[in-house]
Amino acid sequence: MTKITGINGFGRFGLHLLEYWLDRHADCGYRIDFINDDTLSLSQAFDSIRHDEYVRFERYRIAVEGEYLSITGQDGLHHKILYTHRPQDSIPWLGQPDIFFECSGKYTAKERCLPYLKEKTRLVMVSATSWDADDTLVFGFNHEAFTPAKHKVISYGSCTVNGYVPLGHYMNERYGVVDSDVNVVHNIAPYRLAGHNTLQRKFCTLEKSGPQLLPFLDPDKNYVVNYTVVPWTGVSMIDFRFRLQRPVNRDTFLADLDRALDEGPLKGLYGMQVADVGPQAHVCTPYSAVFIREGIKVHGDQVYLQSYFDTENSVNRFHDLVEHVCAKL
Repeated sequence: MTKITGINGFGRFGLHLLEYWLDRHADCGYRIDFINDDTLSLSQAFDSIRHDEYVRFERYRIAVEGEYLSITGQDGLHHKILYTHRPQDSIPWLGQPDIFFECSGKYTAKERCLPYLKEKTRLVMVSATSWDADDTLVFGFNHEAFTPAKHKVISYGSCTVNGYVPLGHYMNERYGVVDSDVNVVHNIAPYRLAGHNTLQRKFCTLEKSGPQLLPFLDPDKNYVVNYTVVPWTGVSMIDFRFRLQRPVNRDTFLADLDRALDEGPLKGLYGMQVADVGPQAHVCTPYSAVFIREGIKVHGDQVYLQSYFDTENSVNRFHDLVEHVCAKL
């Protein structure tokens, strides 16, 4: 049966998630019936839907009807979403969804999510890193570990965690990883752009989450994350380096990678583009990262992979995880 879900937080992630779900809702195991945001009123949320630069809803007729977003697709299917503008502790529809999506970025600690678990709601999924969640489940890596009896609050990781972890796992399984580093050039949300006119070195959740999920990594010995935020609102960059225990030449590596992308463990998670045509070609990509084939280098025992990733649209893996969870509940 289709699971009922509700979203708390209609910022960048929530907006992307709504559009991603609408494009696939006819075949989904869940539907979005509720949205709450303690900052954006319904009229402000509607304005975001109509005018966002990257998240486009042209295929839908969307209107405000009372307290609802009324959405009709080109296929004629109609959906109404109750939109509320309340603080976390007074959301009126608490207990009604089967699964609660905490997408505000404010309540990542498990104790802040426990109030959502009432009446019909059996699971909270956090769209950010949660250090004390019951588990971090990365689709394509460890999502099969989900157990309804064990998991009540889970995190999907983050855009960088989903970008690195399945690839890192694949590289270690196939070649053995001696050491690795990740270079992230990360965009910034438009509303945060004012006042940010230079580069900023920052902590990335991948620095801690990577070794927690992949035991062969040790931040003190063989693993480094270089994370830089730039005053740019478009698609971000993530480049990888791996030193291999079992080196291969470039042709062999590319053949292996092609198989992994076409029919192996990386299928549907990563894409490949022959040449570098710039970041904006990958707006709203369905992939966690898109490798640039001409940018893949092999020097001795080291492999370098150049890629782009749409950090805001990491809802792609959140959606995949939700679909898996729905099948298990």
